[in-house]
Amino acid sequence: MTWGLHDSVEMEQQGRPAVTVVTEAFESAAVARAAALGLPDHPRVTVAHPLASRRGDEVSEMAAAAAASVAAALMKR
Repeated sequence: MTWGLHDSVEMEQQGRPAVTVVTEAFESAAVARAAALGLPDHPRVTVAHPLASRRGDEVSEMAAAAAASVAAALMKR
């Protein structure tokens, strides 16, 4: 989560819209890290935890369900 969020914040700071997708277990860490990186309002989409133990089709369904939220967050930037 940390480097993905770091990269997203860096992109935002360069003027390119970005969103970080995190699982529920890492949401508070993502909020704190984005603030520490100077972008406390960096958008994120939160999905269920864990991902590693899910089957591929489950992750695909989760991604499809989150896609609209990601798109909406990008459009607000």
